[in-house]
Amino acid sequence: MPRPRSSTSNLVRLLNQSSGPIYALNEKRKVIFCNEACATWLKLDVDDIVGKVLEYHSRELDESILEILSGLCPPPEVFSGIESQSIVVAKYPDAIWSRRKARFLPLEEDGGFVGIIAYVDGKDLPSGTTSLEGPTSESQQLHDLIIEHRKSLARRFPMTTLAGKSDSIKHIRQKVSLALKQPTNVVITGPIGIGKQHLARTIHYNHTPRFSGALTPIACEIITDEMLTSIITDFIQECSRTQSFDSSTLLLLNIDKLQTPEARILNTLLLEAPQPILTISTSSIGLSELVESKNFPEALASRLSTLPIHIPSLADRPEDIPALAQLILESKNVGRDEQVSGFTPEAMDILIDHPWHGNCSELEEIIEASVVNCTNHEVTAADLPDAIRLARDADRHQRIPTVTPQLDQTLEDVEYLLISETLSATDGNKAEAARRLGISRARLIRRWQALQNRNHENNGQA
Repeated sequence: MPRPRSSTSNLVRLLNQSSGPIYALNEKRKVIFCNEACATWLKLDVDDIVGKVLEYHSRELDESILEILSGLCPPPEVFSGIESQSIVVAKYPDAIWSRRKARFLPLEEDGGFVGIIAYVDGKDLPSGTTSLEGPTSESQQLHDLIIEHRKSLARRFPMTTLAGKSDSIKHIRQKVSLALKQPTNVVITGPIGIGKQHLARTIHYNHTPRFSGALTPIACEIITDEMLTSIITDFIQECSRTQSFDSSTLLLLNIDKLQTPEARILNTLLLEAPQPILTISTSSIGLSELVESKNFPEALASRLSTLPIHIPSLADRPEDIPALAQLILESKNVGRDEQVSGFTPEAMDILIDHPWHGNCSELEEIIEASVVNCTNHEVTAADLPDAIRLARDADRHQRIPTVTPQLDQTLEDVEYLLISETLSATDGNKAEAARRLGISRARLIRRWQALQNRNHENNGQA
């Protein structure tokens, strides 16, 4: 039965009297109400907000109003009737973001879910806050962490390469920050599929916030001397005409594939340019190694390598996979009716364990297939492509250590030895050890702690 109009009007009047931002979404994630305090916080008119459909992701959008609103979508599980809390963000065009805590309450009518209402705190969270006290899922924590990373770094290009918490990726983010503050010649090294060109474009499109000049890519593995001379000559003429030497960039893709004659021509053209030319180069190896291994001009290597950035393979930094996977997953929510919030712990364990020979490119392919298979608000192990699950199972069964029990050993002694040997084989990685033993990580931790306590008590009694 429809709610009486007078009752609805009184409710709207009451919510508008609140000093805190409040908004409501229907079951299709369309904004159906926004009080005056919320519109003031967002620096928009109520009419600009009501009617917009929100999506759960952390990427940048072209339309300014949707970009401002893109940080307000609650986790998808809320639309299953689950009360939740999260960090919401008002993404102002001036790059000064407002991040606040919000509570999401499901709305029901006649026993059925009809939408959610969001209550937003009246004050911003302290800078650097990436998680909230209280019940929040790992997916929500990753979502909030990604938004914080994006706020502090790139805004005009997706930041897939920069997500993570490893020491190496933190160091990379520091170097990228230097490149954004003071444009300089950058060389990006790393294995195939790790995202070198992606990072190069991220740096170019963000090192000049007000205006970015031309980005001219050159495929070094196929370029001829005539083509190289023509492209760089045209580039110099355009920069001279538009006075954009300080904001335009030559993107030298796979500089390690450049033949020696073309490398010498490139060095001469850069040296003779009327003003310094900004370059970003990508390579599978460091340019100093390139000089030693082949006839590559040392002067050119030095000129291109003012700021070297090395991106390690995913296999060398598995702790970055959760944030990378979450970021890629959220990007797949754009334009989809069904939204996905993250991964179950079992699915994430499988992703962390995979060797990722194709690095970020392979990870994106796997996640895209998983999102298509997903029928709930989280990707489960069953949603992952068969190839990645079969590879995990084969690897696990091949690498369990062999333990020969002695006659005087108890089952707990054998269990302790087996877990100890597996942990040793995995350098203490409990997630990897659990996968090899065919048990959950939580069960491994519980059993290992229990067995250690047992041994400690036995040693104390001896």
